[in-house]
Amino acid sequence: MNTNLIKREFRRDLKVFLVVALALTGFLAITLSMYASMKDSMLAVTELYANMSQGIKDALNFQDGQWNHILGFYATYFVYYVPMMGGAYSIYLGSSILAREEQQKTAEFLLAKPITRNEIVSSKIVVLVTYITGFNLLLWLNGFLWSGFISGFDETFIQITILHTYGWFICLFFGFLGLFISVMMKRARSIIGPGIGLVLILYMLDMILRITDKADFILYFTPYKYMNIDLLSPDYRMEWWRLGVLALSIGMLSTLSFLFYRRKDILLSRNSRNISNFSICVNFS
Repeated sequence: MNTNLIKREFRRDLKVFLVVALALTGFLAITLSMYASMKDSMLAVTELYANMSQGIKDALNFQDGQWNHILGFYATYFVYYVPMMGGAYSIYLGSSILAREEQQKTAEFLLAKPITRNEIVSSKIVVLVTYITGFNLLLWLNGFLWSGFISGFDETFIQITILHTYGWFICLFFGFLGLFISVMMKRARSIIGPGIGLVLILYMLDMILRITDKADFILYFTPYKYMNIDLLSPDYRMEWWRLGVLALSIGMLSTLSFLFYRRKDILLSRNSRNISNFSICVNFS
């Protein structure tokens, strides 16, 4: 890792992080405040959802009587704010944090310095993981405080913490997936749009498969399968096999990103193509 590079990357991504973190925490706070003000009328809303087919209720993460408790209400909207919207931010950050060196024609700035490609990738990963962890901690704190004020901290702390741990790992998965895709691209081009689209497609695929109740095995190829949101279950607990699958996937994506970036042909600007082959070769290690 390179301290100066890490500091520079933190500054470059700080503004986007603050916007995303404030937006998501604001959306979550508004949603939970609505529940607090409408708590007595939730029975009527619950009856409306109860008339839907079981497949649609599964797709919407809703079960009969779920909104009678803040945890059930929280689980319904958690999926939209953390794994989906947070996942979109994560894949945006992962897909741009390395690729922008070529897009902005600053790759030669790094290659000409006494810094290895492994240091470049590891420094970028530190920033990636820190920002993803940061906004997940803010969302966890927000959800923990709101649900605790509504129904009591003793009733909600463990469930909220477990749920957000799943969400954190899913966001990390999307972040490293974006990093890997950007490394695999032969020439720098923006993949932010397709990356965010991939997050939404996987989520829609998860919903469709739950509605149709066919080809359930495909769900195991989506990260949303490895998240248990049944917070009202009396035996709700951390299922380590789910985190294990996500952690293994993250480790593989990280390792492959290191390996491919070490051998990748970096696109340089025309004015800097006279950099010696020696300096470029040094940075392969």
